[in-house]
Amino acid sequence: MDQKPSLNLSVWDADREKEFIKISEDLGVSDPVSARIIGEQGQEFRLELGSLKEEGTGMLTGALRFNAGSSLDLPVAGDWVLVTKLSGEEYLIHKVLPRRSLLVRKVKGETLKPDPICANMDRIFLLHGLDGDFQPRRLERTLIQIWESKATPVVVLTKKDLYSGKEEELREKIDIVRKSCPGVEVFSVSNHKQEGLEELEMFWKDGSTSAFIGSSGVGKSSLLNLLIGEKIRSVNEVRESDSKGRHTTTNRWMFRLDSGAWILDTPGMREIQLWSDGSGLEETFPEIFEASSDCKFQDCSHISEPDCGVKLAIELGKISEERFKSYLKLKRELERTANLSAPNSVEFREQKAKWKSIHKEQKRMQQQRDRERYR
Repeated sequence: MDQKPSLNLSVWDADREKEFIKISEDLGVSDPVSARIIGEQGQEFRLELGSLKEEGTGMLTGALRFNAGSSLDLPVAGDWVLVTKLSGEEYLIHKVLPRRSLLVRKVKGETLKPDPICANMDRIFLLHGLDGDFQPRRLERTLIQIWESKATPVVVLTKKDLYSGKEEELREKIDIVRKSCPGVEVFSVSNHKQEGLEELEMFWKDGSTSAFIGSSGVGKSSLLNLLIGEKIRSVNEVRESDSKGRHTTTNRWMFRLDSGAWILDTPGMREIQLWSDGSGLEETFPEIFEASSDCKFQDCSHISEPDCGVKLAIELGKISEERFKSYLKLKRELERTANLSAPNSVEFREQKAKWKSIHKEQKRMQQQRDRERYR
């Protein structure tokens, strides 16, 4: 598995310039400007104007909002967009340019709706605490979505200072994570003691764009504070008894390092609900898919069929029972989501009707705001 990221996922290059020109011509807008979404706060977006080398505030046009089939068609942090100037620092966002990577999850609950998190990331750093919140199985779930996003995953274990004088125990924890994340680079750091940070420096030298994701209180903003060299977030202590963070980042903001690299700070995500076509499952559990090539039946479920290569690999100790159970659980969840989102399912039709109603109401409210604004 190639771990070198394709850094063309984030940059503005000749191909993006061609896309921008074509979209400009198709829309027929005057004085179009390219911009990147570097911050989200409600219905407003912070922009970096590519050609103007300045920042501004962006709002969606009514057409973009109305024509969006789902939230996947609306901008998120990291997106390149086509905008036109409204007044002062205000711009109208007309169109999202084609994405080269997109991290998505399903919204919480039974609602069949995607929740896009960020786009055009080269790497996604999955931060996980070595405290009482340590749960390697949760990493596997998140990795499915990261692999599917097309970005390169990197795991960073935080709070290694909790294992001062317990190096053997720390190595065991790191080994557990490496076995849960095959093919993924794993690092351990201490924000408190500023240990292990130098190992991450290589990732900030190439002008890439990365995102930090993980649970609240895991240390995303604290690590970013150290990298930026200034306090960008107020960070509270985490209660030692239950490891719950009292600090939460409620919006998504990108920060530029001195090297030119960008890092996106995201709100805490304790557990990602899967929204996937299943392609990330193979990259998260490569040993299971490799062993399945020895199964007698192509559609083997690895449960009760004879001559199953996966069951044999488990018996030989090549695949752990824990990993296999996690694989089955996540596979069932993916299958359930796929079935519910099928176009002929009742749930899908209900959600489609609900989403259409929401868009209609949003259009009405925006038209009302526009009338009041330009009176």
